[in-house]
Amino acid sequence: MFVSLRMLTLPDHRIAQRDEHIAALRSACDDLPGITSNWIAPMHSQGVINAGHIIWRMCHASQAAAQEATLSPAWAASIVPALAEMQITGAGYCMRRANLCAAGAGIWRGLLFRCLDHCDPAKVRELSEKTLLLPQYVPEIRSWALNPVCWTEGPRAIDFVWEQEYDSIEGLTGPYMHTPIHWGIVDAYFDADCPDYIVDPHLIQMAGEIDRSIMDGSA
Repeated sequence: MFVSLRMLTLPDHRIAQRDEHIAALRSACDDLPGITSNWIAPMHSQGVINAGHIIWRMCHASQAAAQEATLSPAWAASIVPALAEMQITGAGYCMRRANLCAAGAGIWRGLLFRCLDHCDPAKVRELSEKTLLLPQYVPEIRSWALNPVCWTEGPRAIDFVWEQEYDSIEGLTGPYMHTPIHWGIVDAYFDADCPDYIVDPHLIQMAGEIDRSIMDGSA
């Protein structure tokens, strides 16, 4: 499964029309080829960093199918006008490293980050392995995926997407953030005062409400 994930930031004069833009974008997606699932939601008011106003996550059978959608006449006719004036930050990635569980309503969270230029590849692998300790110690994480990106769009490069699902936002802002695995081990790669520091300080953390699990591509 291939995922196209985008964060949309509205200009100031269009923020009040956010819900109208979401409805228009959902309608425009109906004619796109190569989509197995589509989730478009407003950004949550909590647990976000450098986030815009709208989250858009599409699933495809393959990277080629994702490309087919963006090259289609329907994209040019409907999606391009719907995205007019919006700032887009996006990433495409294969769902290869994941543990997915079907569940009901809750919260999806995505962390987009890049590693500093010329950092030790062994440190990058170490960061990935230690990040994946978190689901073992935070039972509030019901689904997770950590994957390198195949392409990015927007003003800043992205290397990885680390996403999870929770029953509520409190699972993210409480147990996830407060576990010693997070602040005692994983944070060292994000903290410029630590010798293991390798992650660009500009992070994007998104969160949105879901009515059922979206990460398995069936939403």
